[in-house]
This record gives sequence, structure tokens and C-alpha cells, in this order.
Amino acid sequence: MALAFPEKFIWGAATAAHQVEGGNVSSDFWALEHAQPSFFHEPSGDACDQYHRFADDIAILAGLGLKAYRFSIEWARIEPEEGAFSQAAIDHYQRCIDHCRARGVSAVLTFQHFTLPLWQARKGGFTDPAFADRFARYCDHAAQRLSGFDIACTLNELNLPVVYAGILERHAGDARFAARLAAAERALGGSIAGNFFGAPPAALLDQGLKAHAMGRDAIKAHHPHIPVGLTLALQDEQAEPGAEHLRDQRREEFYGPFLDACAKDDFIGVQTYTRVVVRRDGSFGPEPGYPLTVMGYEDRPQALAETCRYVWQRTKTPIIVTENGWSGEDDARRGAFIREALTDLHKAMAEGVDVRGYFYWSLLDNYEWLLGYEPRFGLVGVDRTTQARSIKPSAVMLGGIAQANALSVEP
Repeated sequence: MALAFPEKFIWGAATAAHQVEGGNVSSDFWALEHAQPSFFHEPSGDACDQYHRFADDIAILAGLGLKAYRFSIEWARIEPEEGAFSQAAIDHYQRCIDHCRARGVSAVLTFQHFTLPLWQARKGGFTDPAFADRFARYCDHAAQRLSGFDIACTLNELNLPVVYAGILERHAGDARFAARLAAAERALGGSIAGNFFGAPPAALLDQGLKAHAMGRDAIKAHHPHIPVGLTLALQDEQAEPGAEHLRDQRREEFYGPFLDACAKDDFIGVQTYTRVVVRRDGSFGPEPGYPLTVMGYEDRPQALAETCRYVWQRTKTPIIVTENGWSGEDDARRGAFIREALTDLHKAMAEGVDVRGYFYWSLLDNYEWLLGYEPRFGLVGVDRTTQARSIKPSAVMLGGIAQANALSVEP
């Protein structure tokens, strides 16, 4: 017996440019990584050197049986200085798309995945009143010149800083934090609010959502038949008895305005890794007794289906799972996590939740932002010294599911 998925269900894996390409020297994150002292455990450096090894990585993905690759094009490479666009960078990303097509892989482009050109961060990032116009100009330039991609995401996890809002304030009296913040702002040449992680919620609700709408329209102007959507960071928010109203308040604050703003898009990109339980005293976190991943997340694969149910109920907009994954060294657990997540996702789809695809995060063991290279989400390992790739059993398992378009009931 097998749990069959719809005929055109999309199976893929995802990465982001800064986390895998290496040498993203014109971006704000590169500056922050090299601040002294830094919030970052280590700099990204060569990352996974995918800027040069993209053809091999696409070949690995295709060889596994996966049908789609979600990757980001890098604004800081395409427009390294304001108004100065690089045709060489455009040509590079066109080659990436072409290699996908040659391997029978759908190319799914993310136009902005956290990073900004340093010049835009210095203008205030999302707080800049002209941000949406500049983002739309970049999207227009790239979309006009790139062809052959199949799906587009405008911005990645636009709501993420809203979910983690208040961190800066909570560390206001911490001397070590203050030193890192001062170094970060020196490196940026401006306020930390110019970086995506430091963006105030009001800027994301204003310029951020405007940028999504304008970027979507710019992409659609050149590729009217390609689905375009926004990806969001969505946790499965649950409540202990008596705390349901607090759970609902969190959902409305963290997700509501963003879901409402993109409810008429072609799809919503759901990115879910875990569950949090809200308690009557207002605290929240993993449920005691549940195992945690190395990210500190509750190891809860069922969270994905619950999040998709919530998004579908709220928006009735088609869903693509643009990220879902497990971090750690135990690849057997990674494989089990994927199977359990897909089993529950299949149940939700049988109930009527319209899910069009599943992208595992991530294809490679890559650079996990402030945490450096320690967390390992990848289906494919990367030797930090030689850059050699090693295919994990979980990758072969997911590839088999993709080829069959079905999940075997038996492990």
C-alpha cells in the first residue's frame, strides 16, 4: 500500500544564495559576519561554493529523482551598487536555470532571501521609504532578462522579524550584546534596522508588503503565466487549555496581516519546522518532554500539516511547502521526520487542504546564518575542507518518494 499524491505534485529541495554560493561580498550579511565582535558564530566564506559547483548540485538533485529546485538569485550580485546592474550575474543565474531545464528539473526562483545589497541596508533596508520601489525595479530587471523558470517567490519569510520582535530590547542591558550591536552598525554603516533581521515590524507591514505586491507585479509583467507567491515563517501554534485566546493573539500578530495580504496570490509558501505551545501565563515554547533538534526546535513533524490546515482555513489559497526539514547528525531521524511529516500532510490534503508541492530544506548542509555551519539540515553533506558532497540515505529515500509520487506505508 502507498499514499499517492496528486499527479502534478511538486517534489524538490531548497537552498538560498548566501547560504550556499560563497563570496557574497556586496551584501549586508557579509559585512555583519566580519564585524568585530560579531553576532555570527563564523563568517560564510566560500559557503558550499555553489556559485561554481551549481551544475554538479543540480545533477545530484536530479539524480535523486527530485523534480524541482528552489534557489535564490542574489540582489547584491545583480545590483552591487545602486543602479549598476551586473549582466554577468544575470548570465550566471540563467545558466543555473538552463542546467535545471536540461536535467528535467523545475527552477523555482526566490528573488530575495534575507540578504540585501549593502548600499540598500545603509539606506535603511525595509525602513527606507523607497524600498518597495527599488525592490520592484530589481525584480523587473531580473525578470525581464531571465527565462525558463517555473515558479517565483518574491521575498523569503517576510514575517520572520515580527515573530522574533523585541529581541533587541530584551538585551538592552547586556554589555556583550551592546558591543556586538555597535560593531554591527559600524560594519553596516547605519542602523541595525537596515538589516532584515533587525527590521521593525511596522516597516515589514508597510514597505515589506508593498515590495511583495510590486515585485509580484513586476515578475508577472514579464512572465504572466508563472505562479508567484510570498513565503512565510509559520510555526504550529497550539495552546494548553485556557490559553486559546493567547494563541489566537499570536497567530493574528505574527501571521494574520501577511496571510491576508497574499491571500489572492497564486500560492502561499509555507515554511514550518516546529510547534510551540502557548501557556495560560503567557509563556510559550516546546512542550516539556518532547525531544528537541539542535536548533532548539521541538522535534514535531506533524507541525507541518497543522500549519497547512490553519493557512488553508484562513486564506483558501493554494499552498506550496517551500521549506520543511530537520537539523542534526542522525540521518535516520531525518528520514523518519520526512516520512512522518509527509504522512500527516497527506491526511490534510485528503481533508481538502490544497497543497501543490513539498520542498525539503535543505539540499545541502549549508551556512545557517548566526549559527554558522554547525546545524546540518542537508540531504547532502558537504565536507568543510574539500567541498566534497556526500549523499545521505534520507536523500535517497525522499528521491524514491518523489519518483513514485507516493509514500509507502511500510518504512
